Amino acid sequence: MHNILAVIPARGGSKGILNKNLLKLNNKSLIEITIKEAKKSKHISHIIFSSDDKKIINEAKRFVKVKFVRPKKYASDTASSYDVARHALGWFEKNNKSKKVDIVVILSPTTPFRKANDIDNALEKLIISKKANSIIGITEVEYPPFWMLKKDKNSKLSWLIKEKKKFNTRQEYPTIYQPNGMIYAIRANFLKKLKGILPQSGTLGHYVDEDRSINIDKLSQYEYAKFKIKSKI
Repeated sequence: MHNILAVIPARGGSKGILNKNLLKLNNKSLIEITIKEAKKSKHISHIIFSSDDKKIINEAKRFVKVKFVRPKKYASDTASSYDVARHALGWFEKNNKSKKVDIVVILSPTTPFRKANDIDNALEKLIISKKANSIIGITEVEYPPFWMLKKDKNSKLSWLIKEKKKFNTRQEYPTIYQPNGMIYAIRANFLKKLKGILPQSGTLGHYVDEDRSINIDKLSQYEYAKFKIKSKI
């Protein structure tokens, strides 16, 4: 049996929407939704909630024990989710020396349509793989990157991706995916030495349809999430 640590990161200094982790859908905060789905997982052994913000921590305490206040150096704009996860992993291993963590799964509160089944299916893919070191949630891109442009200082346009083959219609271009922020599961030994961001060599993808791959970072995304909940789409 694998020892799997879920890390739920929710810092206070959000820029797109003030206190976005405290936003509510159907009278449930994004924090409550995430913690409850993590608790339903068949594979998660332990949950660590990581935040630097008193209001956010108080909200989380309603549903899970909060072990620490996140240090300031892991709560800055430059600190990544992987830095936060490494800190949580280090804290857990220091305080639970008899429990070696096999996998760390990062669950952001801003992806509220993630279900426990999504977490478990992704974890199972990683567990049974002999070569993979990580798995991330992905969805199809809304707009083909082969048609994207960049602009120089003189407003001159050029293609972002220089492909020998030109794709004239949407039907021609290959299926392309993007991370949806829903799940990042990483083998603990790999997380400790990870440089940069995922995906890297050895990263699997767990597909989630576009309708559920809403990552709330701006007001329009929150309004759409509320619409989906209300309409039961």
